[in-house]
Amino acid sequence: MMDTSSSCHFNQYNMEVPTQSTDIQAQFSAWKDEVDNVRSSLRTMRGKLQDIASSPQPNAEKSLAIEHFQNQFIRQLEVADEMYHDLKQSAKHMGLGNPAIIHTDRPVDDLGSLQDRMQIFHKLHNELAGEFNRFESYD
Repeated sequence: MMDTSSSCHFNQYNMEVPTQSTDIQAQFSAWKDEVDNVRSSLRTMRGKLQDIASSPQPNAEKSLAIEHFQNQFIRQLEVADEMYHDLKQSAKHMGLGNPAIIHTDRPVDDLGSLQDRMQIFHKLHNELAGEFNRFESYD
């Protein structure tokens, strides 16, 4: 359990991580909203990809790119689902809800670790979105 006597602590990147219960609840809520926004973005990109894929006779290079993005969107949605689940479980583990289900492969009891995972999650999504936007602009 984390110390809630101070208002914040710093993770390994010297980023402020809230430690007050209300701040933590607000952070989890914001993170879950962010994950939902990424899911929505991925669904939108997937819909655009389906439109591109249904265009007449894509060439071999385009077909490979379409398959690449299909796979990336599937994986990113899986990661988003895992992240959302872990955020819910972390909130429960920190006493903000029902008892948590702990996954030993994805720690949910360290807020700094979750913040690092969210940063990586965003970085990967932004890179994928940028790559897809470049692909889409050449269509």
